[in-house]
Amino acid sequence: MAKREDRKIEEIADALKKAGAVSQQPPEHAAYRFKFGDGIVTIYKSGSIVYGGKERDRDILKSVVDTVLIGNVDKTPRIGCDEAGKGEYVGPLVVACVYCDGPAVEELIKMGVKDSKRLSDKKVCELAEKIKQVAHGAVKVLMPQEYNKLYSKYKNLNRLLDSVYLSLIEKLVKKYKPLKVVVDKYGNSVEKRLRDCLPESVEIVVVERAEKDPVVAAASIIARAERLKGCKMLKKKFGVSIPAGNSREEIEKFLKSVSKDMLTYLVKIHFKMDV
Repeated sequence: MAKREDRKIEEIADALKKAGAVSQQPPEHAAYRFKFGDGIVTIYKSGSIVYGGKERDRDILKSVVDTVLIGNVDKTPRIGCDEAGKGEYVGPLVVACVYCDGPAVEELIKMGVKDSKRLSDKKVCELAEKIKQVAHGAVKVLMPQEYNKLYSKYKNLNRLLDSVYLSLIEKLVKKYKPLKVVVDKYGNSVEKRLRDCLPESVEIVVVERAEKDPVVAAASIIARAERLKGCKMLKKKFGVSIPAGNSREEIEKFLKSVSKDMLTYLVKIHFKMDV
């Protein structure tokens, strides 16, 4: 059975052919390359789509592709939720919830929103600003000092996340009346807690890899962009380089650059780091 990404690529290719685009030899890692007048579109096996050439013909190609992508997407008004920094020892934890109506979902597709883990820091920051222009949201940035205080209260990361997610989601549900809430699954308790506090009319979807949903992907982008801002703030305030992940080498280097009394302001204290 063909993967959903493969089926989508084939649908786009068929639509471009029907629109009169001419197939060309694709570059490495690409599935297709099409030329239409002075416009070019390259479709990569990963699902990424890159446009080139003169604006008028490039826009025609983009319009054909957008029509296929938008036609395959659920446009139900909904809230998408994700977080960034949950697994990183250094830096803040950010939880983001984004609400989109049908037209806003279409705009997310047109701007190329996808799981933030598949995007560069630069692209994440660019898309975050665009998303804010078409969607509504609520974000909680837990800098390490605040995070550590909250963790000492809950003694469990999933319980802490439940509390933050519920507060953000309830706020958006009350204001925008969505038909659905989609959460990237991180534990087993959030679904029940949402069902206990949200109206029965709201469909609740808690699934792994929920970033396939464009609204959840938008939330993941907002969360990562805010985490990047938080890390930049810590770097400026404390004069230390903030590791992007949990590389043993980078964490060792980081720990040598800070004093123990600074850690509560920079790291998630409860993490057990093997360094």
